[in-house]
Amino acid sequence: MFDLPYWSDLDVRHCIDVMHVEKNVYDSVIIMLLNIQGKTKDGLNTCQDQVEMGIRNQLHPRSDGKKIYLSPACHTLSRKEKISFC
Repeated sequence: MFDLPYWSDLDVRHCIDVMHVEKNVYDSVIIMLLNIQGKTKDGLNTCQDQVEMGIRNQLHPRSDGKKIYLSPACHTLSRKEKISFC
């Protein structure tokens, strides 16, 4: 933490709210691992941005004419893995 670039600019260095930082990191990791719909940042717009940037070809959206399918990321857990994790 002391290597953060803004650390020397803080007036009161002990005022970083550790409880909220931990909660936000925890929430982000759990939401990402459990792939909670409506909470993750891995939506259609993100996948379309990846197409425009030409990166992560394996995550590009696929269409069968009627529906658009999003490929799961490598960190996405299966149902069995989610149950075991919880």
